[in-house]
Amino acid sequence: AYGPPPAHWHGKCEAGEQFSANDCNNKLIGARWFSRGLNLAFGIHEGEYASPRDHDGHGTHTASTAGGNADIDPMIFDRDLGVDTISGMAPRARITAYKGCFGEAGCALSDLVASIDTAVADGVDVINYSIGSEAPSALAADADAVAFLFAARAGVFVATSAGNSGEDAATLGSPADAPWVTSVGASTHSRRFDNIVTLGDGTSYVGGSVTPGIAEQTRLIDGGKHCPEGPDPDGAGKATGLPASAAGAIVLCLRVTGIPRVQHGAGVKAAGGVGMILYDPPQFNVTPTDNHVLPTSTLFPEDGAAVAAYITAAGEAEEPATASFTDGSAAKDPGAPDMAVFSSRGPNRAAPDIIKPDVTAPGVQILAGNSPTPWIGAPGQLFQAIQGTSMSSPHVAGIGALLVGAHPDWTPAMIRSALTTTGSQAVDKEDGATPADPFDFGGGHIVPPDANDPGLVYDYVSSPYTPYL
Repeated sequence: AYGPPPAHWHGKCEAGEQFSANDCNNKLIGARWFSRGLNLAFGIHEGEYASPRDHDGHGTHTASTAGGNADIDPMIFDRDLGVDTISGMAPRARITAYKGCFGEAGCALSDLVASIDTAVADGVDVINYSIGSEAPSALAADADAVAFLFAARAGVFVATSAGNSGEDAATLGSPADAPWVTSVGASTHSRRFDNIVTLGDGTSYVGGSVTPGIAEQTRLIDGGKHCPEGPDPDGAGKATGLPASAAGAIVLCLRVTGIPRVQHGAGVKAAGGVGMILYDPPQFNVTPTDNHVLPTSTLFPEDGAAVAAYITAAGEAEEPATASFTDGSAAKDPGAPDMAVFSSRGPNRAAPDIIKPDVTAPGVQILAGNSPTPWIGAPGQLFQAIQGTSMSSPHVAGIGALLVGAHPDWTPAMIRSALTTTGSQAVDKEDGATPADPFDFGGGHIVPPDANDPGLVYDYVSSPYTPYL
């Protein structure tokens, strides 16, 4: 049980659509929402909650990663995936949520700055900011970066995502490039969620999945780039570019850049498909495990291309192509950690003499909380296993909270110092073979026990930061 919130806490729980003050407790001690800037510019997206309630699951996932309770039994599609229990990084931490983004309408910078300033005034010790950009800072003009400078002056440790624009150099942007925040890259970890795809010719491939499988060999067609859910001009049902033969079949889909993976699954289901095999050429060392609306396996690009070749050869031989795949379940990844291909890299374009990111942490197939009302994907699921530097940043925020508790005299700079100087550099690049470098991982992959006793920490007061403005 949790006692009352700490005495230095001055926040509150704001009511709104499908959320009341009673939804807060001694674990979730505050919840606020900021939409004035967005309303002035665009208006909140229709269907989004006008309240602190999370609609799409991103905030729930990051909050539960940082500070979710211990010994939680996660279930996706009524299956435990072979995982007994999970825990947030700082399971006894109190959580307060500041909502400044609204689904497809996005985020207004003024609302984000308001949320940061309010969080600091309310008395938080740590902020996780799983928001970023590809553009380098023009620090005097980047209001969220400046707000985080004042947060640092107030003693608040800030972890922020490095961005998902890798693997090329100099892809990390604002506010992760500011020297007073702890920016976090994404890497793999020792647990994966896999399934096995078996073709009619007996060939098999390992894919990523948290969905149920399809046990029987089932007709397989190649949908190519025609799988995403399309427009609905007359209200008669979703249109796709898939042929009528998709009905009752497993459909092989090539990811279309810029369209969510779960939207490809929605397109297959709308066309009557019973399962999907998805492959994404840019993602060559991760197999995403989204909550798809139908049984799905995500393959590595070369394996997806091999499945496409099998379908073509079967058609030329006038033989039906078929496939089946197992349920998604937990598996070991003995080669981890590797940098995720999407993780943004240095050098730091805003300040070349400051290495960014600061550290890396697990950011692939991270199992944590979810909203049951996502914009897209399967509804009703309270957990999800997703990827991104949005997922790695709250790992560091949670560990930061533990360090605040263990070392209340440490400043945010001292916490960042402890994490970066004790990071493990036994990390490979996305090819799984080439050693990663500081532009990939900063100080390295976080090692929390070592960060708790680093031997030496470097402090940095706020005044030397001023020239960066």
